Amino acid sequence: MRANLRLGVVLGVLLLVTLSVALIQCAGKASTKTDSRGAAYADPKSCMQCHKDLSKSYAHTSHFNTSKSLTDHQLPNGLKADSSVFVFNESLKIRVEKQADGQYQTAYWNGKQQRSARTDVVFGAGAKAFTFACWDGDVLKQLPLSYFNEIHNWANSPGFPLQQANFDRAIVSRCLECHSSYAEKRFVKAGSLAVTQEFDQKTLIYGIDCQRCHGPAAQHVTYHQENPNDKQAKFMVRYDTLTRQQKVDVCAVCHSGNDREMQKSTFGFKPGDTLSRYTLPFGNSSNTPDVHGNQANLLALSKCYANSAVMTCTTCHDPHKKEVTGKLSFAQKCITCHKTETHNYCKMAPKLGAAIDTKCIDCHMPAMPSKLITYQATAAKQVSAYYLHTHKIAVYPDQTKQIIAFINQH
Repeated sequence: MRANLRLGVVLGVLLLVTLSVALIQCAGKASTKTDSRGAAYADPKSCMQCHKDLSKSYAHTSHFNTSKSLTDHQLPNGLKADSSVFVFNESLKIRVEKQADGQYQTAYWNGKQQRSARTDVVFGAGAKAFTFACWDGDVLKQLPLSYFNEIHNWANSPGFPLQQANFDRAIVSRCLECHSSYAEKRFVKAGSLAVTQEFDQKTLIYGIDCQRCHGPAAQHVTYHQENPNDKQAKFMVRYDTLTRQQKVDVCAVCHSGNDREMQKSTFGFKPGDTLSRYTLPFGNSSNTPDVHGNQANLLALSKCYANSAVMTCTTCHDPHKKEVTGKLSFAQKCITCHKTETHNYCKMAPKLGAAIDTKCIDCHMPAMPSKLITYQATAAKQVSAYYLHTHKIAVYPDQTKQIIAFINQH
C-alpha cells in the first residue's frame, strides 16, 4: 500500500515537472512577437541580428519615420506647443496646448472652447512637414493643424477649409498604405446610407519597415538561424535580380500618386509583383503628374530615364540611409553620367562656371508648386503654395535664365 503511494507521489512529481517544462517552453514561444501580417513575416527585430548596420542607418530615414504612434504624447523633433496659436479670424482660433494626458489641438470661438482632440499619431518625418491625427474610438482622424518647416510654424492642414476648424476628416486605408506597413480595416455602418472605416489599432505597423520593401522574411530568418555559415541569402527576393520595371514598382507603390483607382490594397504588394495588377486599368491617373507623391511617373517622362536601360530610383537615392538634403550630393550624381568625355555635359557650363557643381537640380529638377497640396498660414485669407522638386528631369529655360541672372549679379 505504502509502496503504491510512494510510486503515485513520484509519478505525480514527474508529471508536474514535465508540465512545468512544457508550460515554460510554450510561454517562451508565446512571448515571441508575432507580426500582424501573418506567419510568413518575421519579428522585425530579427532583421537586426544579421543586418545591424543597415538597420541602425535605416531607423533614421524618412521612410522608417513616415508615421509614429506618440505613445508618450510628446511632439516630435522638439516642437513646442507653448503659445502656438493659429488664427482663422477674430473669433476663431486653434491653440496647440499641453494638457495633463498629452498634447492637444483645441478650437476656441470667442475665447470659449469648442472642440479639442489629443495628438496620438504623427505623419511625416519632418523633412518638409508634420501632420497629426487622433484616435476617435477606432477611427483615425486628421487634426486641423500641421507644422511646416518652410515657415517654421503651424498652418491649416492641406485641403482643410479656410474659415473652419475641421476635426472630422477621416484618415482612410489608402493613406496608411503609403504611411505605414500594415493595418487591418473594417467597415462599420454609420447611418442608413453611410459607412465609416475603422482600424484594428493592435495590427497597425507604423512607418515603412524592412519587410514592406523586401517581402516576408520568416522563412529567410529561420533558415539562416539554423544555417549561420550559409552567407547566400535564401528565401528572399534579391533586388538585383528584378527587372528594371519591377525595381521601380517597389518604389512606385507609394511614389506614383494617389489619384488612381485601386482594385486591391497595396499592403499585399511584394518585390517582384507588377504594380499594375493593383490598379484599375482605366483609373483617374493624371496626364500631368503632380510633384507631390508622383515621383515615379514624373521620372518615367524624363529623357534621362528613357535613354537609359538601367536607371532606377536607387540610381540617385539610397533607401537605407537618411537623405542628404543638400543639392551638392545630387549634383554629383548627375555628373557621374553627364561628363565631357561622353559628350552629354551641360551646355550651360561655360556660363555657370563653378556653380555647375551645385545647380543641376535647380535647373533640371526645379521646385514647383503642388496642385494638390496647399496650406494656409495663420491669419491669412488665402492659401500658400507648397513647393517640391519635380522628378521630371528636363530643360527648363525660365529657371535656367533666373539662375544665370542670379550668378551674374553675385
